Amino acid sequence: MQNDKAQPLVGVVLTVLSVLLLAGLLTFAGPCGVHDGGTVSSCHWASRASVGVGVVLALISIVRIFERDEGERRGLSLAAALLGVLVALMPGVIVDLCMMQTMRCHVVMRPFALVIGVLIAVVGGADLIRRLLALVHR
Repeated sequence: MQNDKAQPLVGVVLTVLSVLLLAGLLTFAGPCGVHDGGTVSSCHWASRASVGVGVVLALISIVRIFERDEGERRGLSLAAALLGVLVALMPGVIVDLCMMQTMRCHVVMRPFALVIGVLIAVVGGADLIRRLLALVHR
C-alpha cells in the first residue's frame, strides 16, 4: 500500500461528512433556540457537544487527506470511526434530549446526527479494516 492512489479519497469523504455535520447542526438540523426567560434545553447542549466532536472530526479528516505514514492513516481512520459513533450517540443517548418528542431536536437533529455519525463510522471503519487486511497480507 505504499503507492495508495485512493488514499486522499477517504480523507476527502470524511471531511465532506464532517463539514456537513457542522453545517447542519449550526443551521437546519440544530435544536430550537433559547426559550422564554433565557433558558436553554438539554437539546442545546447535545448540539453543542456534537459540534465540538464535529470540529475535531473535521481536523482529523483534513490531516487524513495529507498524511503519508501508513500507521498514522490507520490511527486517523480509527479515530474518525470512533468519533462517528460518538456523534451518532450524542443526541439522545449520551446527552438527553427534551421530553417533547415532536420538537426539532427529536425530529431533525437526532436522526441527522445518527445518519452522519454512522456514515463517518462506516467510512473510517472500512478504511481501517482495509488497511489492516493489507498489513496482514504483506
